Amino acid sequence: MKNPMLAKNPFMSAWLSAANQIAAPARGQMMAEMRRNQMQMMQDWQQTCMKIWFPWMHRGR
Repeated sequence: MKNPMLAKNPFMSAWLSAANQIAAPARGQMMAEMRRNQMQMMQDWQQTCMKIWFPWMHRGR
């Protein structure tokens, strides 16, 4: 005898599919923004390290 609590619910499946379809573009935009922020942080970190270790290269700036 199968447990009725473990049976698949087609309404829940449809609802989750729709929710995932709506959330996917927002998740993509969020990930793209995170990548842009990460790249900017890395560039800032590299510039700061260069200014600390090689200050004569940045005197004119």
